[in-house]
Amino acid sequence: MKSRRDFLCGQSLVETALVLPLLLVLLGGGYWFYRDLSLSSSAESAAHTQMLRTGRRQAGIEDRLSGTIHPGDNVARIEAHNDHLIGEVPLFRGMTGRTTASVNVSLGKEPVGALLDLPSHNLRREAEGAVDCWGKESPCGGTVRRTVQGILLTGALR
Repeated sequence: MKSRRDFLCGQSLVETALVLPLLLVLLGGGYWFYRDLSLSSSAESAAHTQMLRTGRRQAGIEDRLSGTIHPGDNVARIEAHNDHLIGEVPLFRGMTGRTTASVNVSLGKEPVGALLDLPSHNLRREAEGAVDCWGKESPCGGTVRRTVQGILLTGALR
C-alpha cells in the first residue's frame, strides 16, 4: 500500500511541470515589455534632443544619439527638418517655424533560448516644436531684432 507522502511528492512534481512553462512565459513577456518601454523612452528623448539641436542650427549628433538607444548598427534612424512660416506670419517671414524630428527604431527578433525568439521591436517616435535660433548670426535673430527695433522706433517717433 502506498503512503500519502509518496502521492504528494508526485503531485508537486506534476504541478511544477505544469506551472514552470507559464512562469517562464510571464518572465519572457515581462522582459519584452520592459525592453519595448526602454527603447520607446530612449527614442522619444533622442527625438526631442535632435529637434532642439536642429531648430537651433547646431551640428547633428545622430550617430551618438543612435548609440544611446541601442549600440547595434542600423537599429535607430534619426532625422529632423524645419518647416518654414512663409505666408503664416507676415512680419516674420525668415523665421524657421516648426521643427520636427523623428526616430525609427527597428530591432529584430531576439533569441532567448533554443526554442524561443521574442517578437521584434518596431517603434516610431516624433517630437515637434517651435524652436528658433535667435542668435546674432541667424536670419531669425536678425528678423526679430529688426522688427522689434522698427516697432520701438515707430513708437518713439509718435
